[in-house]
Amino acid sequence: MWMSMTGYGRGEAHGSDVVVTADVRTVNHRYLDIHVRCPSKFLSWEPRVRGVVRDALRRGKVDVFLGVREWGKTGTSVRVNKEALDSFISEANRIKEVSGLPIDLAFRDLLAVPDLFVFVTEGVDPAEEHWDLAAKAMGGALTMLLASRRDEGERLREVVGNAVGGLGSVVDNIASLSIENKGLAIDKFKDRIKLLSGETGMDAGRLHQEAAYLIDRLDITEEIDRLRSHLTGLEKLLRQPGDAVGKRFDFLVQETFRELSTASNKSAHAGISELAVTAKTELEKIREQIQNVE
Repeated sequence: MWMSMTGYGRGEAHGSDVVVTADVRTVNHRYLDIHVRCPSKFLSWEPRVRGVVRDALRRGKVDVFLGVREWGKTGTSVRVNKEALDSFISEANRIKEVSGLPIDLAFRDLLAVPDLFVFVTEGVDPAEEHWDLAAKAMGGALTMLLASRRDEGERLREVVGNAVGGLGSVVDNIASLSIENKGLAIDKFKDRIKLLSGETGMDAGRLHQEAAYLIDRLDITEEIDRLRSHLTGLEKLLRQPGDAVGKRFDFLVQETFRELSTASNKSAHAGISELAVTAKTELEKIREQIQNVE
């Protein structure tokens, strides 16, 4: 079963006074690239979440969004940074003495002082207390994500399979034209040899030798054999489970593209060149699709 790298999953877990939600989105990427976002007091979850994702996925850009909604006791309280407060008041009094300006401080002035009020955790660390809920929410999100990636992967396999089947027909047509191309080349060289040997008195044996060499350069039998071998490899991958199949498929697509270019360049037949262009266009479509397969 193939696995796409594009998908979405959502999970949710409920406690007595808290709900944890997890949203996971993935798109294609050469490696496994994980990004985690969660509320500030739950930042210690990040390495654990990364580990959970690594256990489930091999490739793709992964964005994880964790949300926590609490009610009742929050486990946090507000404290005044006494050192900052004393320093602020001291500086305000010094400015008043130096400048002689009346400075009347109000509580709203204190609210504007950065880091004067801080939030501190009381009792059990909420990140530790609620991690089991986060793990459960992540499990639900990844289950949904994997299901969507499998569905998309199977759709991609069907689309790519149809394209590979079409390439097989194109290669068969190229093989048929290559036989015709070689026959036409032989007849053309024979006529040219007769003409040159009759007009210039050139050695016919040497001309036949040169003609044989040129005809051999036009032969694309080996390229066709390799093309069929690559297509067989692609068909086998289509039947295999999705174990890093995307990278192997992409490699064979590149090799097929290379053999098509060689066959097109060696052949003097316009029909073969046209078929090669058609096949390359299909290969580009396959390559676009396969970039999304894990």
